[in-house]
This record gives sequence, C-alpha cells and structure tokens, in this order.
Amino acid sequence: MFGTVIEVTYAAYPIPFAPGAYLFALLTSAALIWRATRPITVAVVILVLVLGYHLAGYPGQAPALPLFIAVFAAAARIRMPWGLLAGFVVGPLWSVIPTLPGHPTPWLSAPVLGPLLSFCGAVVAGGVAAALTARTAARNAAEAADERMRIARDMHDVLAHTLAAITVQTSVALDVFESDPAVARTAVMKARSLARDAVPQLKDSLRSFRAGAAPISPQPTLHLIGDVLSAARDAGVAVDADLRVTSADVSPLLELTIARIVQEAVTNALRHSRATTLRVSAALEHGAVVIEVVNDGVDRPGPEGLGMTGMRERARSVGGTLHARSEHGTFTVTAALPAPDRIRALP
Repeated sequence: MFGTVIEVTYAAYPIPFAPGAYLFALLTSAALIWRATRPITVAVVILVLVLGYHLAGYPGQAPALPLFIAVFAAAARIRMPWGLLAGFVVGPLWSVIPTLPGHPTPWLSAPVLGPLLSFCGAVVAGGVAAALTARTAARNAAEAADERMRIARDMHDVLAHTLAAITVQTSVALDVFESDPAVARTAVMKARSLARDAVPQLKDSLRSFRAGAAPISPQPTLHLIGDVLSAARDAGVAVDADLRVTSADVSPLLELTIARIVQEAVTNALRHSRATTLRVSAALEHGAVVIEVVNDGVDRPGPEGLGMTGMRERARSVGGTLHARSEHGTFTVTAALPAPDRIRALP
C-alpha cells in the first residue's frame, strides 16, 4: 500500500481514479491470507490483479510485491518439483505485464529483469525451506517411532513378566489346591498382587501414546530387580544374586536399561524353560556394566522372540551389546553396557 501511494503521488503522467489503485493493492495483499492452503491459486489471483492494475493505466508495479510471498509459499508448501515449477512459471508471466500496451517498459530493462531475478530467488528460497521442513518432519517422525517402540518394549516387559509370574503362581495353587489350601491361597493372593502392581504401569504406558503425554509414575529403577527375583523365588526357583551396581553408579537411562534387561531375562527363564536355579550378577568392569543371567533350564528352540529382540535393542540403544548362548545344560544372557561417565569407586 505504501509503494502504491508513492507511485500514484509521483507519477510522471496523469492517472485515472486514484482510489482504484489503492483497491488493487489492498486486494493483492489480502489474497495472501490464503497462501498457506492455496498458494498457487493466490499467485494466479495476484497475477490477474496486477494485470488489471497495469491495464487500468496505473503507474509502477507496487501491487506485485505480494507476488514474491506467493511464489515463495508455492515453492515451500507444494511437493517438489511442482512447487518450484509453479514459482518459475509465475515469474516469467509477471515479466510480460510491464511490457504490455498502456505504459510499456522494455523487457530487457532493469525494472523488469531486476524483479524477475528476485522472483527466481524467492522460488529457490522456498524450495530450500521445503527441503528443510521435510527433513525436520522425517526426523521428528523417526524420533516418534523410536519413542513408541520404547513404550511398546516397556509394555511387553511389564506384561510378559507379570503374566509369567501369575501363571507360575496359579499353577502352584492348582497343584496344592486340595492337599494344602493355605499354600494355594497364598499363591492366589500373590498372583492378584502382581496383577494389581502391573495395572498402573500399563496405564502410564498407554497414556504415553497420546501426543505430548508423559509417563506419570517414575521409571523403573534397580529396585525392580529385587521384585523380579522375589517373584522367581516365590515360583520355587533357587536364586543367587550378586548385584554390585547402585543407582549412584549409572545414569537414569542406563539404570532403566539394566532393570529391564534383567527383568526380561528372568521372565524368559520362567516362561520358556524348566529352570530350578537362577544366577544373576551385575558389576562395573572396565568402564561398563556387565550383566549376566544364568539358568539351568533348557531354552525353548525356535526363532528369537520379541523378548530377546527387545533386550538386544535396549542394549544397543545405550551403545552396548547383548549375547545369549546355551551350553552345558545352562542358558546364559550376557550384556555389556558402557558407563564411562558415572562410575564410582566400589567399596
């Protein structure tokens, strides 16, 4: 609008009805309201209005300034190469308008070629913006997928461990239901307690699937290992634990990873083998936390399940490794997780 006022005020020749020029400028600017949703339509509308401005005998090209924004929006918001193509088509079309009869300007003059080059610059800038936006969107989508996978692993860990422990307890209850009702009652009560403890964790994990939501309860810590081993003992498994890692020795992420790997390894031992003994150790060795879970059961043959895959992914997510092997009547899971920044002197 300001440019139109200047052009009308200092025109080198008589002009028609001046408010008409201001109306053209107002309409070309107002069209930009829709540039985000219909950028090509907006560019065409502005182009037609600029043509009308010129043919009406008004001086200069100030109402064409919004066209720079329109071609930028077209290149930035429409899938390439169509956005770039639209922008590069609109620029040359505009350059024809000043050369039309009325007050024609030579096509090779600076007032035409200068803005034309600027249009090309706006289109290129829009293409760069589109590429950066697409890259950011892809990165955000990948991060969201990783977060959902983490939540899915947490849900799998909670469900697998809880259901395995409940299955063991209910099996005990069925075995002694008539011969020892007291033991059967205790086993049923433990199964009920396990189910109650799992419900809040599952609710928090499900809430995390909502956009912007975060888990309400604290993430599991190394104390979870004690609960897991207690459940194994209740199932009749002889447990030997040697845990020489504390929360002060590792970062919160590494602490969560350790707890979940041990939980899943113990759960697998309860679900897929006939283990009677279980040995669990965790210690800081040469800048890494080394975890070893050994049971005397026979691992179920077949392809690697989600639990083992989840443990490998958890170890890999913190830069560590995890290996599983079956030999001499035992099944061993060994994980080495780097912990270079949080190592403390052991007593």
